Amino acid sequence: MSALQNQVVQSLDGLSDDSLEFILDMIQRFVKPAENQLVETAARKKERKLGILKGQTLIADGYDLDECNGEIAEMFGVDK
Repeated sequence: MSALQNQVVQSLDGLSDDSLEFILDMIQRFVKPAENQLVETAARKKERKLGILKGQTLIADGYDLDECNGEIAEMFGVDK
């Protein structure tokens, strides 16, 4: 066990059951989901994504997607 783990265990020693239940609940709510999310994100990167729109054209032929960029920038006060 690392020195930090020992320090955590020592700080928990002597706490009431209510306090320990509270700390355990916080760990399960906030620490474990974050760890699980990191593992899931790494696993998802390896998977092949299946796009629901694969092969479909979403923009009409000849449509200039950037045509209104100047107007949009002006609406939001962005200098071109």
